[in-house]
Amino acid sequence: MTIDPEGMPRYRTSAPNHVYYFDIGTGTWHGKATFRVTSWRRLMRSRIGLPNKLLATAMHTIELLTGAPRQESTIVAKPDEGEFGQADNVVKISKFGVTLYLLEEQYVLDSNGTGVTVHGKERLGPVPGLLTRTFIYTAEIRDEGMAATYHMPLLATPWTGNYQVAADRQSIFAELLCDWGRVTEETRRIGVPA
Repeated sequence: MTIDPEGMPRYRTSAPNHVYYFDIGTGTWHGKATFRVTSWRRLMRSRIGLPNKLLATAMHTIELLTGAPRQESTIVAKPDEGEFGQADNVVKISKFGVTLYLLEEQYVLDSNGTGVTVHGKERLGPVPGLLTRTFIYTAEIRDEGMAATYHMPLLATPWTGNYQVAADRQSIFAELLCDWGRVTEETRRIGVPA
């Protein structure tokens, strides 16, 4: 590892998944997240169960009434762990200081240079231990580490998340889509690892 003039770590490999998580992603990110139900009919016809339908409806309604919640994320690079490196991420979405969503992820990088297996543990709502689950999903890193596609199982629904790094490598825009909903994330790096 070396440090560039802006104080960011640079790793010796140019594998897209190393660039995405170790060179670009490492650090603290702040921004906002949105959640919208795009088809109430498809949501109500889906087989995701009443609790997930109620959660989707609540998230949509709360955002309409109070605006987009705050998103915070901290990614820690662990290039020497696992076969090809790992990174840990903690994502917190909150409104008025209340945690609405907490996600802890471990990204296990594939030696093919583009693949990622994600181990996630999430909590919905402010009460620890009430609405929690663990899951595994996959991602592919593209465009020499400047973009990623995630295949996430959220609210018992398959979502596809497309993440795009800005040219300055300091901000990321994401759009997550499913049959009945849309999520966006806009984050900017506010801190680098010590």
